[in-house]
Amino acid sequence: MSQLLDKLREANALPSPPGVALEIIRLNQRDDIDIDELAEVVTRDPAIVAKLLRMANSSAFGRPGQVSDIRQAVMTLGLRSVNLLALSFSLASYDQGESNDRFDYSHYWTSSGVMTTSSHILARTHLPQFADEAFLSSILCDFGQLILAEVVADKYRRVLKKVAKSDQPLHEIEDELLGSNHAELGGELLEEWGLPPLICGAIKLHHDPESDESADPDAKSLARILHISSRVADLYTGGELFSGLDALKAAAKDAFGMETSDCQALLEATENEMGEIVELLGLQCSDPAQIADIRMRATEHLVKQSLALNEQMVAVSADSAELKKRNTDLEARATTDSLTGLRNRGYFDEWIESESERAQQNAAPLGLLLLDVDHFKSVNDDHGHQAGDEMLRAVSRAVVNTARESDIVCRYGGEEIAVICPDTDADTLTRLAEAMRGAVGAVEITSDGASIQRTVSIGGYAHAPGAGSHTCQQMIELADAELYRAKSEGRNRVFVKTS
Repeated sequence: MSQLLDKLREANALPSPPGVALEIIRLNQRDDIDIDELAEVVTRDPAIVAKLLRMANSSAFGRPGQVSDIRQAVMTLGLRSVNLLALSFSLASYDQGESNDRFDYSHYWTSSGVMTTSSHILARTHLPQFADEAFLSSILCDFGQLILAEVVADKYRRVLKKVAKSDQPLHEIEDELLGSNHAELGGELLEEWGLPPLICGAIKLHHDPESDESADPDAKSLARILHISSRVADLYTGGELFSGLDALKAAAKDAFGMETSDCQALLEATENEMGEIVELLGLQCSDPAQIADIRMRATEHLVKQSLALNEQMVAVSADSAELKKRNTDLEARATTDSLTGLRNRGYFDEWIESESERAQQNAAPLGLLLLDVDHFKSVNDDHGHQAGDEMLRAVSRAVVNTARESDIVCRYGGEEIAVICPDTDADTLTRLAEAMRGAVGAVEITSDGASIQRTVSIGGYAHAPGAGSHTCQQMIELADAELYRAKSEGRNRVFVKTS
């Protein structure tokens, strides 16, 4: 136990959890918690209820649909997920005060939003069994900063002043001036509140996940997620770009063997998904345009690094054909989803713009399909994430095999696939979508001897020549509305709208 925490306790300066959070923590300490008990506690806070329902209907966590009450939300997300997410919402509302000369709350909550988003993305790939713990621990990761800024404001202001004039990390300066740091303090306080040991242990370790060889392996794995996410947050909240990128790449490589293209994809996905998560949590964050600008500059720097590496390869390699292949492979890795082998969201965003411009210049039709695997979450819940990954790969193969040579098939996000269909009218787009629906319906995988099949709902939009100008966002929104219609009218069906 840190001396700083002892002093704060003696001074009766430690905060208590919000009321609903305290009740949820108490439920967590029991083995026989059930849906009705959790629902009764959660419904005491209408704001948390609203956020849970939005999350159950969101693309980031649940499945967009018609979840309208807490019991349905529990069935969609799972009891454990709702438990931890409700706790996240309650604690995320802690002291979102106005920034002042003592503490920059906007900077803090922006950093928290970036960390939560990037942790959620990293956990999906590298730690899916603890995805909900990653979500909650990233929200609370720097919770100790809020405590220090509130209960020892004058001392902490001196810490922040020294940080502003030094390259030394915040937690090291806290150790020097306060005898402890926010990670240690936050982890210990959350332990006293009764939060799960996995979360508290990861928070304590997140500045240096390898510092304690005796730490619980799961806590160290979760701390690695938090450590990488903190590097992303440093970039997006005004940290030095070049050294910050180097730190991010090193942390990602050491923890999960991530390459430069993986880091680039992480930054892109964080920017794309942050808005939804920040809105769900109700955080007060910086202008999204600032986030986008930083991501673009970071991507440019990463690309330049890759090009510089390629130039070095040219100087030492006499085999130009091999060099060309390596360049092609590098580009493919940067634009390919590692799980499905489809083109990724960044590639989709680039090509929908390009094809839209070409279609308008040539007065040609253009089609867009959005596909969503029906009841996909139950594959993960009932058979495990490996089965879910295999199902998603099999569905992707079925869509690619059905698509035409000119079609561009991309992983849009989660279990959603987007297909850009150049020179395609509404009738042709509908026939193509029906063929894809049939192909996916025939997909069958096995897991532990169990046969698993799923259907797909498809929404499409076909822009006809001469129908007036349109934006890519409008096309996506129109196709998404048809996908929502397909899901809400029973799933396993196709709806296509035309202009």
